[in-house]
Amino acid sequence: MLYCVRTERANTEKYIESMARGSGGKLVNYQEVLDSRDCDKVAFMGVLRGSNIVYKWAQQNNKDFYYIDRPYWGESRGTPYWMRCVKNEHVKTKHELRPDDRYKKYYKGDQIKPYHKNGKYILVVPPSHSMALHFNAPNWLETTMATLKQNTDREIIVREKPYNPKSYIDEQGRMQPGPSENKQPEKPFEWNKVHAVVTFNSSITIKALHNGVPCFSNFENPCGEICESDFTKIETPMYADREPVFHSLAYGQFTQEEFRNGWALSTLDGR
Repeated sequence: MLYCVRTERANTEKYIESMARGSGGKLVNYQEVLDSRDCDKVAFMGVLRGSNIVYKWAQQNNKDFYYIDRPYWGESRGTPYWMRCVKNEHVKTKHELRPDDRYKKYYKGDQIKPYHKNGKYILVVPPSHSMALHFNAPNWLETTMATLKQNTDREIIVREKPYNPKSYIDEQGRMQPGPSENKQPEKPFEWNKVHAVVTFNSSITIKALHNGVPCFSNFENPCGEICESDFTKIETPMYADREPVFHSLAYGQFTQEEFRNGWALSTLDGR
């Protein structure tokens, strides 16, 4: 039985309900998953309000899980309501051989620019508080900055997510969002000035690579296969072919209707 965990939030509950409808799954709260005897796979969204517990429960008990979160491209808060969904991972880390049809049909505005090699500064994007807490990476930024400073003389700019609540674990073990400490305004990057992006698991790598900027990442990342993972090589980035990865990612996010009609689950299960 597929258990689909309610978010109990109006803006996101529709995705879980659609997944349940398309799969014949059972709508439950997170505690019902932990108490279940017939749950052999589970779908949930994000890592807040008990979903972090479900995530680790599925891994520890060798259960298939379908993780839903913000899309790689597109809008999650407006028609057609895109969301990514990944089987047994936080993001899609291995690309599958997929045609380019879906990528070109829905994301043709994201024209891939040639790599440039004249960037001046390094853009470092640390994990959000929630991701650092969930994946036990509290010192990622400090460690990364020390490594970079030992291996480059370029200017380094750190940019956190504009909305970055200081998450915490409550008495039930659930991750809860606290107040946001980051007051940086969201503004466009001057990609032609960026030598490389260095990040933990942020999907900023997709936008950077579209704009001709090579990337470094040392954790689960949707572009991990075309990112250098050794930060000591900051002066010699990887300039890999991007299109196969983008074609695959286009088959890793779905509309609300594709969740509802079962196509999303069928695609994720390889049927």
